[in-house]
Amino acid sequence: MKQDGLHFILLLVCALVADSRAFLIPQHTKRETIKIFGTHRYFLQYHHDVQLSAARDEDQQAAIFSTEKKSSDKNKQTWKDAEIVSSRPACPSGKSTLIEIQVDQETLQEYTTPGQFVQLRPNDDDTTDPIFLAICSAPTFGKTDKSTLQFLIKLSPRLPWLPETLVKGTTVKISPVMGTGFSLSQLSLSKADANANAEASTVILAAAGSGIAPLKAVIESGLLVQRQQQSHLQTILYYGEWTEEDLCFTDLFDGWKDDHGVDMKRVLSRVPDTQGYIQKVLLSNDGLVNDNAGDVAKSTWAILCGMDDMVESCTQVLTDAGVDKDRILLNL
Repeated sequence: MKQDGLHFILLLVCALVADSRAFLIPQHTKRETIKIFGTHRYFLQYHHDVQLSAARDEDQQAAIFSTEKKSSDKNKQTWKDAEIVSSRPACPSGKSTLIEIQVDQETLQEYTTPGQFVQLRPNDDDTTDPIFLAICSAPTFGKTDKSTLQFLIKLSPRLPWLPETLVKGTTVKISPVMGTGFSLSQLSLSKADANANAEASTVILAAAGSGIAPLKAVIESGLLVQRQQQSHLQTILYYGEWTEEDLCFTDLFDGWKDDHGVDMKRVLSRVPDTQGYIQKVLLSNDGLVNDNAGDVAKSTWAILCGMDDMVESCTQVLTDAGVDKDRILLNL
């Protein structure tokens, strides 16, 4: 009887511990969307559940909580009022919305690197969990009097407050700028690399869904153009979405090519006769990475942003092809 009693108590303690973990991190379960970095890091159920390893789940949660603990504790976070001065559909399907928010000079000065993000929540509503949004406008580097930041937001049934909040004239709460962004300063090649592989040096940008937001900031920052001038880099953007109607910033694609030297490759997952996913395109004849690309891969950099499964798969494809993992930049 004593053993049975102890066994029952042990089971009860385990159940309580599991319950407390579920209570502490309800928004980070595998079936839920996590709005990070526009980013937009999220677990997606698409035809079947994407199963990620438990270790990766715990690492991601630890990273999220580590970031939040620094400056975004719900009761300690500093929030500022910010007015939405522009709001419009970002794509023909209406799946995403592009907003522009008026911010103060302090917030603008905090934004120094593409890939950084803020938290946003409704005004006068402390009960709603904030969402994490990558900034999709480029840093100003103190060169302009501009006082707004742009954000791309993917609408979701799990965030029912978004449609009524993302309206011109609405005041929202935003956090200070967070994160370190993409380490673009690493992109400069050594003189030896530049002389040996000047024509083969490449930067791959890969974005899935709203992961295009921080990559827009990367492109429009002008930093890639500087690297191109220094090392003759070619830049290719692989942009993945469901259909053509879901693609955002299509009106900017020609300018990205003409002004920033970015070649565009659209990757559509719900259109017949297409490759479907970025990692598959990278392996195809249309992609940069293939069996004959060993020399190219050695001088290739990559900047990735999107769902975990896409980032993990692209990282695997690139490293298998010979791209140094240290040359694959993430903003988390």
